[in-house]
Amino acid sequence: MSSVDRLKLAISTGLGLARTNKFLITLPEIRSGTGILGAITGALGTTQRNILCTNATIPGKQILTHERRIGIEQQKVMYGYAMDDVTLQFMETSNLPIRNYFEKWISTMHDTSPGNQDKNVVNYPTEYAKRVTIHQLSNPIPFGRNNFSIGPIGLNPQISTYSCALVDAYPTTLGPIEYSNEQDGFVTFSVQLSYRFWERVPAGQLSLGFNL
Repeated sequence: MSSVDRLKLAISTGLGLARTNKFLITLPEIRSGTGILGAITGALGTTQRNILCTNATIPGKQILTHERRIGIEQQKVMYGYAMDDVTLQFMETSNLPIRNYFEKWISTMHDTSPGNQDKNVVNYPTEYAKRVTIHQLSNPIPFGRNNFSIGPIGLNPQISTYSCALVDAYPTTLGPIEYSNEQDGFVTFSVQLSYRFWERVPAGQLSLGFNL
């Protein structure tokens, strides 16, 4: 078997090359209402945030070590680990739903309502630290010769192949929104999340893409 055939076989048995645009973000629900209306609003917001998210990062982990000498041999001994914050970037629509969502999240950390920001009171982490999950998605799964469709709407099922959860995450930096007089420009918004640690979680979550 030639090297090209081996490469094609390795790629095909791995469900194709992993694409940087095949990802899914699961953000916690910060409800703006109660009951059925609040649940529906939260579900619609979750879908919207996934569609508008343009950049995300699965974090790495650096092992911290000390040098230890035993006789003439030098060894590295682990004493801890370090992890970088995660930055998410979004496109915004005219009513700035992403900015509003993260401002609402921050309001669970301390009261940001008018007239209360000067009160130096913050809540406990158990009230604002949430779980955020980042998924690597497979390429669309074909159904026979064509993907499944409902009338003119084509469905592209995708399954998460790797999932990473940020445990006790919360926003620490809301990026600025910059405006200009460019006619074709659009607003983007970025947020930085800090967390206690990250962990692997079972993959296999189903995601549906739509083609109109």
